[in-house]
Amino acid sequence: MIRSIRLLLYSTFLGSLLLPLLAIFASVSNTGAELPAAAILKLAVYALVALIAFAGFYYLLRRLEPYLVREGMAQAAIADGIAESYLPIAILSSAGLSLFLELSVIRWQATVLEFFAFYKNYGLLSCFVGLGLGYALSSRAKEIPLNLTLPLLGWQFALLYLLRYGLPVRSLRSIPFTEQLTMGVIAAKPFQMVAIYALLAIIFLLTGLAFLPVGQLCGRLMERKSQLSAYGWNLLGSLLGVLLMFLVSYLWTAPVVWFGICSLVILFFIVRSQQSLLISASFATLATILLAWPVNPYWNRVYSPYQLLEIGTGENGLMTIRAAGTYYQRVYNLSADAVQGSKDPKQLQTKNYYELPYRLLLEPGEVAIVGAGSGNDVAAALRAGASHVDAIEIDPAILQAGRLNHPEKPYDDPRVQAIVNDARSFFRNAPRKYDTIAYGLLDSHTLLSHASSVRLDSFVYTVGGLREARSRLKENGVLSLSFAVLNDALGTKLYRMMTEAFDGREPICIFADGNTIFIESADGKLSIRPALLSGFGFGERSSFYRDSVIPVDVSTDDWPFLYMPRRVYPVSYLVMVALILALSTVLFRCFLGERPQFSDLPFFFLGAGFMLVETKAITELGLTFGNTWQVIAIAIASILVMAFLANTVVSWFRIGSTHLPYLFLVLSLAFGWWVASHGGLPSTPIGRIGTALVLSCPLFFSGLAFSVHLSAGSRISGAMSMNLLGAMCGGILEYNAMYFGFRFLYVLAIFLYAFAFLSGLPLKSPAPVPAADRQI
Repeated sequence: MIRSIRLLLYSTFLGSLLLPLLAIFASVSNTGAELPAAAILKLAVYALVALIAFAGFYYLLRRLEPYLVREGMAQAAIADGIAESYLPIAILSSAGLSLFLELSVIRWQATVLEFFAFYKNYGLLSCFVGLGLGYALSSRAKEIPLNLTLPLLGWQFALLYLLRYGLPVRSLRSIPFTEQLTMGVIAAKPFQMVAIYALLAIIFLLTGLAFLPVGQLCGRLMERKSQLSAYGWNLLGSLLGVLLMFLVSYLWTAPVVWFGICSLVILFFIVRSQQSLLISASFATLATILLAWPVNPYWNRVYSPYQLLEIGTGENGLMTIRAAGTYYQRVYNLSADAVQGSKDPKQLQTKNYYELPYRLLLEPGEVAIVGAGSGNDVAAALRAGASHVDAIEIDPAILQAGRLNHPEKPYDDPRVQAIVNDARSFFRNAPRKYDTIAYGLLDSHTLLSHASSVRLDSFVYTVGGLREARSRLKENGVLSLSFAVLNDALGTKLYRMMTEAFDGREPICIFADGNTIFIESADGKLSIRPALLSGFGFGERSSFYRDSVIPVDVSTDDWPFLYMPRRVYPVSYLVMVALILALSTVLFRCFLGERPQFSDLPFFFLGAGFMLVETKAITELGLTFGNTWQVIAIAIASILVMAFLANTVVSWFRIGSTHLPYLFLVLSLAFGWWVASHGGLPSTPIGRIGTALVLSCPLFFSGLAFSVHLSAGSRISGAMSMNLLGAMCGGILEYNAMYFGFRFLYVLAIFLYAFAFLSGLPLKSPAPVPAADRQI
């Protein structure tokens, strides 16, 4: 086993050394410029140093192999020697470590490179492969190389920080997918794609290898208890990991805290020898230093529950915010005195742009601002004379930054009520109706959850979301939606969504300060005075979008992909899927020569189906109760609770047949599909409770089926391994929602659970051949 790890580390280290060269060449090929002779000489020197470094790494690993084998065997002996009375606590701790470390890695990766912020699923799948392989090896391998987890994590930290902050190129900060548009992030060109996929392959291997010993430890400990008991403690540990991540997110802690906790738990399990503890503690310290290193002292890094925010000072001397490494928001001082005293001719135009939605009526009256952010829209509403402003912002860190740093101090005004909530959830429960509802420049730089390709603001920009906002308008109220339209297709899509949300009434479209504003009133009688537009220096684009023949598909709650103008199959994602499958195959061929047992196949299909149902549940619960981080965390915790309850039921009532669990599972999925096809349950308290039940029942019955299969005598480590690999395949299948919609996940899940049921049926022995018919 150690030899296989060594061979994989050779290729990964070589790739890590060559990646900066590849990134530089990709950047140069992008611009078409030629490298000067001095730069070529530096690259040649780097290549020589890289070759020497690889030779040294090769020699070091060869010398360390006996030590790693010895320490790995000692680690396995430690796991086997834990007293029976402490075994539940050990299983709980190791399972909590695996899930908390998984969530920490996914969150951290999203703070370093834009790709991981928009596609967290990739990090999740690499964790699944490592854990699944670890479970498969837990009862076969003689070693548990847990002392490699911290060095491998430190390696990943150093590599990504070097590529993100150490190289003067942006070739690795582009997105290789063409189906979704991304604000502020460029699409990758062919040579860039090679560099990006090389990076993804290296990160996949580093993450998978780091999680492999953790999965081994979990599986080794679980093998020592009965299947259902071990699985129950594993679920409780996973729940503990989720709750711990909930806590550190609530406290806005930095990655140094997340991985510090993980390091302490790993050190708790490490071999109790002075040498092992010293080496592991040294790597933990180095990893901590890397995470705490001030990569850019001019920017204050704030880890909100959603994303990394970098807060600094812009060209105007006022606050600027970056998210996922790209520009996000900028504060303006647009007070009368500041504009009159400014020498910047764009200052007045910016002021007019922000104030336009609140000048459409004689008085803006009561105002609701969606995506209030750092306060520019709020300040504009106050300057226009709003009597009351509900400022809705989902990220509390952005709201706090605006409260502290906006020069006009809009959040300190008594007319303003700052509300930390999801816009959909707020409008369902809003205590009043509004004269003006204004959508600020929302553009989410993060995803709804680690198990979904839906962005945080996706359900705000659907026809259903716009209709809910419209329902909160007064009789002659106005809805204004501002957006930085990336291309004409996206502008046409927003125009048609507004038209559909207002029952066929076409909105007025204004091009202002580089952005497009879509405006419509509740009574359909809104007209904008030409003098107002000419005085502000803006132009109308209503006729352009009205006459547009660009084919687009509007976003709905079932297909909430605003940044995809058309409902097209994500073909460019198939390259990433092929990469994941190829790397997974390489890992399993290196460590596992034989094929999986047929008796473990039900766990594979159960894992794949469960992943799809979990994704659907998280997105639907977020839509129903609000896409806040608290709701998503509670949803994930509830899923684990349902699995634990199902396991407890099987353990207490000695359920031995899977027929009824699968029957109720398929019926609950079919009912969920029917409810979703008919528009869902009403947005009332009873309707929301009903939605939660509809979404949770399949998870419960799936848990029943899993535990019944487990109690039939399957090895817990093999079952968990196949289940995680199935979950990885389910994560890949989840991308089908980008074309078919989320209802389609129910159909896929039904087929997967049918395969799970059929593969779990006992095979009939062939009938004996009568003696008279036997041939001699």
